[in-house]
Amino acid sequence: MIPRITDGATALLLAELTRNGRISLRLACSRLTTWESLLVQHVLGRGDVEFLAADPDPGGPAGRGPAAPATVTLTLTRSPLAGLSLWAPGEPPGPEAEHVGGLRVPAEVLDAVAEETRVIEAREAADRHEADTILRTWEKNGELDDRLARLADWVERVESVYILIGRDVFSKSDAGTNTLTRQGLLTGLRTSPVDDWRPADRLFVVLAYCLFVSGRSVRFEEFNGLQLSATGLREFLLDRHAQYCTALDRGPGGAAGLPLLELAQVVRELMHDVDRSELMRYRRINGLTFVKNERLLDFPLPRDPETMPELVARHGRLNLGVEPTGDVRADLRAMTLAAVALDATADADPGPAPPAQGAVGELLAAVVLSSIVATDADYGMSSSVRDLSGLRGVRPGSPDGVLALKKGDFFCCCLPHPTRMAEVGDETAPILWRSAQRMMYNRWHFAPGEYDRAEIPEKRHYFFPPQVPDIAEHAEHHHGGHVASRVRYTIRAPGAQVWHPPFTVFGHGYRGCYDIRLVRMEGPPFTTTELAEAVRHCSLVDELWRTLAQGLQSGTLHVPPVTGFDRSWYESRGWERLRPFGLAGRTPARVDPV
Repeated sequence: MIPRITDGATALLLAELTRNGRISLRLACSRLTTWESLLVQHVLGRGDVEFLAADPDPGGPAGRGPAAPATVTLTLTRSPLAGLSLWAPGEPPGPEAEHVGGLRVPAEVLDAVAEETRVIEAREAADRHEADTILRTWEKNGELDDRLARLADWVERVESVYILIGRDVFSKSDAGTNTLTRQGLLTGLRTSPVDDWRPADRLFVVLAYCLFVSGRSVRFEEFNGLQLSATGLREFLLDRHAQYCTALDRGPGGAAGLPLLELAQVVRELMHDVDRSELMRYRRINGLTFVKNERLLDFPLPRDPETMPELVARHGRLNLGVEPTGDVRADLRAMTLAAVALDATADADPGPAPPAQGAVGELLAAVVLSSIVATDADYGMSSSVRDLSGLRGVRPGSPDGVLALKKGDFFCCCLPHPTRMAEVGDETAPILWRSAQRMMYNRWHFAPGEYDRAEIPEKRHYFFPPQVPDIAEHAEHHHGGHVASRVRYTIRAPGAQVWHPPFTVFGHGYRGCYDIRLVRMEGPPFTTTELAEAVRHCSLVDELWRTLAQGLQSGTLHVPPVTGFDRSWYESRGWERLRPFGLAGRTPARVDPV
């Protein structure tokens, strides 16, 4: 006899869809096909729906059980990335899906779902006509191959792409499938006439291109694990346009009537204006689905600390001889100059060896520790290039200096909370060193990302560097490095921040070249209050690097490479020798309100 559950059957369905509450219902339904999503909306809360824990009884036409002719049994499956799927009678489940059971629903529910599906599909067919027209125009003008080549390159510039169009998957991920590049989908399209493409292929090429136009490759990630449709993309762009116009106190104009590519371009242009508004763009990431949704936070400029964080101020006063004046950036600049002077003295002094990380590295550590304590993170970090002079090219603005850098030319100052990691014990050093190595690799991977594509060798893989802050939950899923370092909840605040000019050195401007990153190994998740605090601390990191770059380029400072923060430093628990680490245990945390 097949085990059946009637009481709470839809509660089980809800738990499976949302991964027991780790994914919102809105997000869960956005991953489903139109038919699946409407079905879920119809059955949730009904008491006449049964869950069958074993294979459904195949007896009866179209999956209808002989004992209950007024019901239909649907197959339920799950997969690690696609999540729960519901299959109509006669529809074969995907080959890699894990069978979950069956869902027996009243036949009239399927009738209602079919009716509503037809309405939505009619709108989608009309919107797809515009996408097909764009594609045919590219083909007619001889532009299609070039646009496909660019699209294939763009999907390589982000860590993961996992987009659904109906039951078809368009992916580029080390954690799952890679249909776009490794399995050759985009290469195959370049050698096939458009008439031979699947409808989903035609749609993906145009919509993904529009997404890039609206905000580079990171826009792909806003649809990771979600359904992408012609109607859905237009609604997404109109929503983003409305949000940006609201942030800028502008009227929306006639955005609804714009052609798709033009609408995408307008959104991108507004995005840069929003970055100088009183609202801050950031991204909210769900590690279960790879989705990275852009949001706006009411966080007025300049987004610097109102007063110098106490730990940094005490370090400056006690160890660098800098008394605070109330001008936070000026004080941080003075601390940086004092630290450079100490390092220069240490280089010239044949006496006792200076601290492994130098005074500049110790000042950076003070900022990192302050951010950790202020946000109650388990550990945190900041990474960048060790030697700024390594960014110098043979001519101003050329990338050859950056392209010559290796992973070891970068460093990561990764530090624990003074008390929160006590229970980890001897695993603290391995956790911090693993995280530091991953950030050093990431920093190398991001380094060329702000140069023109034509200036970067074809075989030099790279990602576009992060530009806006983000806050993530469930980051340990699908990521071996995060599992090894017990990364569950994170914050990243990159610099140079988009509301400031790029970090310019030797004739080239960089973003995402330094940061503040924070980690919690267990709950609760971070909130936007802690995100804002990370952003404020990144402003201090920003001032440190700009001061060093200005002095180096003007010739007024001798800026030695940042030392320490290597394997031996972590294995010897070098953080315990940092003077700010001793101060951190005696400094009260303070978090400014947003």
